[in-house]
Amino acid sequence: MNLEEFRENFINEDICAESVNNHRYEEEVFIDIATDILKNDYSLITDMSQCFYEFIKGTKAYKSMRIDAAYLDLVSNTVNLLYVDFNKDEMKNITNEFIYNKSQLLLNYFENSLKGYFAQAEQSDPAVQLAKDIKLNIEYIYKIHLFIASTNKLSKVVKTLELPDFVYNNKIFKVDLDVLDIEKIYNSKLANFQKDDIIINCSDFGITGIPCIKADIETDQYESYLAIVPGSFLADIYKKHNASLLEANVRSFLKFNGAVNKGIRGTILNEKSRFFTYNNGISTTAKSINTIKNDTGLLITSFTDLQIINGGQTTATLAATNIKNNADLSGIFVQMKLTILKDSDPELIRNIARYANSQNKVKTADLNSSHPFYVRIEDFSRKVYAPLASGNIVQEKWFFERARGQYEQPMMQMTKSQQNDYKLVNPKKKKFTLPDLAKYINCSEMLPHFVSWGGEVNSAKFHSNMEKMWTKDNSFCNELFYKELIGKKILFSFIENIISDQPWYQERRAYRPQIVAYTFAKLVYEAREMKKDINYIEIWNHQSVSDVFKSEISRIGKLVFDTIYDENRSTANIETYCKKEECWQIISKKTYDLSEAIVERFITPSEQKIEKVIAKKEQRFTNGISDEISVYEKGSKYWTSIIERGKSQGVLNYNEEKQLLAAVNYCNGKYLQLSSYQIKEIVKIMDKLKEYMIE
Repeated sequence: MNLEEFRENFINEDICAESVNNHRYEEEVFIDIATDILKNDYSLITDMSQCFYEFIKGTKAYKSMRIDAAYLDLVSNTVNLLYVDFNKDEMKNITNEFIYNKSQLLLNYFENSLKGYFAQAEQSDPAVQLAKDIKLNIEYIYKIHLFIASTNKLSKVVKTLELPDFVYNNKIFKVDLDVLDIEKIYNSKLANFQKDDIIINCSDFGITGIPCIKADIETDQYESYLAIVPGSFLADIYKKHNASLLEANVRSFLKFNGAVNKGIRGTILNEKSRFFTYNNGISTTAKSINTIKNDTGLLITSFTDLQIINGGQTTATLAATNIKNNADLSGIFVQMKLTILKDSDPELIRNIARYANSQNKVKTADLNSSHPFYVRIEDFSRKVYAPLASGNIVQEKWFFERARGQYEQPMMQMTKSQQNDYKLVNPKKKKFTLPDLAKYINCSEMLPHFVSWGGEVNSAKFHSNMEKMWTKDNSFCNELFYKELIGKKILFSFIENIISDQPWYQERRAYRPQIVAYTFAKLVYEAREMKKDINYIEIWNHQSVSDVFKSEISRIGKLVFDTIYDENRSTANIETYCKKEECWQIISKKTYDLSEAIVERFITPSEQKIEKVIAKKEQRFTNGISDEISVYEKGSKYWTSIIERGKSQGVLNYNEEKQLLAAVNYCNGKYLQLSSYQIKEIVKIMDKLKEYMIE
């Protein structure tokens, strides 16, 4: 598929069709897609919220301005501002003049915010709240990062996207600019896509190099170094590269816990000579480094794709304290463990991040898409056809995109005819991702305040809860669970459409994700109060939600809307307020009477019990067969080596050794089959041995 074909499909199917299906403006859909690409493909942002505001008739006091989305990222001391250029007609070139004009509109918004343009404006408007937050946190802000997202193509005449610093009241703000044009969007969908590596040259930050010692470890997977890093260097590279330096789990952790650690900040300001002793240091990875030798030893002179996987809070706090307090970071040093990865094994990278962060009291979940839970959901999504929907002649499947690009990348190599056949069975509107899955389930578990945090944090919270259930009994994840999950997805989309059509929402068009999450959770809460639940299987069977839900959802949605817009709320910023459990406690306790019509659609726990018991038994049987096949496929040599390593490390008792020996005999044909007890015990032993990293 070439660029022109991709653009046509992208505009017609990804944006226009999605706009119709979800009752949203085309620009709103495009903003969500652009945000997702900037965040997950190019690692340029941690978040972005829609907050359209336009003032086209500039005055002497206030300049013309426009923003479509923005985010004040205090973790990285940056304001992200987005202008969207959605053109569904013939592709045009994005010129230097266009870039300058639109960048100026974004900068004017920032300037007008500081000048007080929004002082008397409606405080609940997202753009107004952002302006207020910018003014309130101006001491922390170091950089203004501008983004232009467009369905047009960047002209070859445009050679640089550099902009001068922005100065206001003698305070200097660095300005970065990135243009996400249709070519960059296209490239992000290709199977061989890789974002450009970040090259950090120490000389660019005022030092010759970083003293280090290479660990004498022989392995074909990685090299290890121990280094002493100047605090000023860490702060400077963080101020320049922000989220690009942080592994995804670390970004999630920092967003949830806040950027500035008061203890670290206090040490910087008051006891900086003791910083090295007090601080645990940081753990990092890189693709490669350059080194030189001098009289003192080995120096690292540059890094390629440096990633901070533990110590993000230390790094962020060094930068924040330097910016707000003008702290002198000279004399502050941080110990660094650096792992140079010789290959891009994602499992190794995840495990390094996972174990490096294991000491955190609030541990970020290991968002490992290869976890057996997600693999099983993917398996169901590939083999379970949805019931034939009214008017359809072909049975369709819901497509779970466990790993990024699974849905679109196969189509990039297909002919037009093959693409049509593929989309006939796997329509785009039936695709959902890991963050989507977490969103649907946490809404149904009445955790809308988690959902309001956004994809990364909510997914981390979901994953943590899921792992506890999986460890206890993974048979909960069965075909019935999958069908109920799709029922929740259908209901979630239904609620989105109902909310979008409400006049009270149309008037402001803000906080839709939060209103939808709270509406879903409140509906579940009221059903549970009556000792009932939503019949997700009925929704699955019909592949739609009954019309009796419409008026109920609109009424609950209005209740949620009125609550979060209540001027007496404890937190002025609505987006922040929705992240608090307090918000959910208030909404859940609000008096509400369900209609008789909708109560009749609910089911009781006893009505679900039999089906759930059967589904669990069937899944356990399937698990047993799958585990037995897995035992056999590993072969006797594998099991013999596991026994030897387990014995040498003293982590196997007599009974465990006996069970693993049964696996050896089974693979050698001495046993015709293994009992369900033996299979279960072998799986349990292997789970135990993973903790010792001997597998």
